[in-house]
Amino acid sequence: MKHEGLIVGLIVVAAVISGAGLVLGVARPARQIRVVSATGTTQKSFVPDIAHLDLGVQTDAPTVQKAQQDNLATMNGVLAALKAAGVKNEDIQTSNFYINQNFDYASGKSAKPTGWHVSNIVTVRVKPDLVSTVIDAASKAGANLFNSISFDISNREEMKAGLMKDAVANARAKALGTLEGTTHTLGDIVSIAADWSGPSVVTSGPQGTGGGTDFVPVEAGTNVLSVSVSVSFELD
Repeated sequence: MKHEGLIVGLIVVAAVISGAGLVLGVARPARQIRVVSATGTTQKSFVPDIAHLDLGVQTDAPTVQKAQQDNLATMNGVLAALKAAGVKNEDIQTSNFYINQNFDYASGKSAKPTGWHVSNIVTVRVKPDLVSTVIDAASKAGANLFNSISFDISNREEMKAGLMKDAVANARAKALGTLEGTTHTLGDIVSIAADWSGPSVVTSGPQGTGGGTDFVPVEAGTNVLSVSVSVSFELD
């Protein structure tokens, strides 16, 4: 019986030691990965085929009900003018609507309420060659807010995918250049970060805020979309 107890004890000790070995195996630090990093850049010029305009109506009145009624009546006229100028329903989207109370701070004492202010702004999507026509039509219908114009291209995502591929290839070529004269090769990509720029935004001038109709023609010109990528490659 004593021998059996000794054998059992040895088995228990062996199991504990084996378990400790497993724990030590889990805690063993992972293999260190050596990397080489490089930055790749590329860009592409394009002629925009889409324009986005932010325009709308602001109204002021003694009561909030009157300010809203006046804004609604004028905005309905603006929307009708936009559609008459060739803008489709699906290309008009409300982008900002807010109601504020006006105050008079000139007295130097407590602010005195003077009425209400309502603004309703829509984003209009059109072809670049219709921008001037749309602005003129909206202005004549009563629009008095023209915040900005931006230009873009309809196949932007396809263009971005191509630029990304070229930029990564540029980074890989630069990384390979740093390995010349060594026995190392590039492995898998460990990390990648992209920084995009473009296209441009044109902010409206004084004519875009006063409801005038003599607008300078808007030219989309040629825009540039560019990307810079920072890529880290595993070093084999």
